[in-house]
Amino acid sequence: MQHPFAGSGPGVQTRDGCSVELYKRFAYMGELAEIEDELRAHGDVLELGCGTGRLCRHLLALGLRVTGVDESADMLACMPAGAQRVHSAIEQLDLARQWPAVLLPSHMINHPDAATRTAFVRTARRHVAPGGSFYVSCYPQRWLERVENGSLGAGDGVSMFAENVVRQDGLVSMTIRYRLQDDEWTHSATAALLSKAQIEALLQAQGFAQARWFERGPVWVAVKAGHA
Repeated sequence: MQHPFAGSGPGVQTRDGCSVELYKRFAYMGELAEIEDELRAHGDVLELGCGTGRLCRHLLALGLRVTGVDESADMLACMPAGAQRVHSAIEQLDLARQWPAVLLPSHMINHPDAATRTAFVRTARRHVAPGGSFYVSCYPQRWLERVENGSLGAGDGVSMFAENVVRQDGLVSMTIRYRLQDDEWTHSATAALLSKAQIEALLQAQGFAQARWFERGPVWVAVKAGHA
């Protein structure tokens, strides 16, 4: 199976198929609710792959200092004024400073290429301060095992549908179609079907300590810098 990333619809699509206009119009939907108190305590957050800044905007509203990193200049142009913007691919990032909290959102830990997943985590390890925390958004394994063609529900007025779902060799490819009023976008992507044990092993191999899982809403795993 190849690893297709493609997008369509009004506006610009990034290299990985994400539509800038769509994400500009997505509101914050509570993705950080379960880890919010911990992020408040850290006070200063680096977000890897921040896109248009939906999460950054919420973090700023909580009173945090925020730095957002993205390889798309079009995405960064939509970031809120209060956040520091860094134009870079995650894999190549080296800012020569560290943060008490680093975020990897949008299920990027499930990237289909193992070397890319490792590079993401290695970058995070360079940028987490001693005793700081790395928060990683993950696809639930059960969801990737069971998702089929059809409706994925709606949020903030956006209806979502899965199409062309294919599973092969531990990977899941699909196209998600988004509808908002009279506009429609598609995003085709592939995700690695990873167990908790596989994700924990990846994190620990790059120098992070024992994992803590948050699963009452969107799934996050948190790890401390340094070996357990």
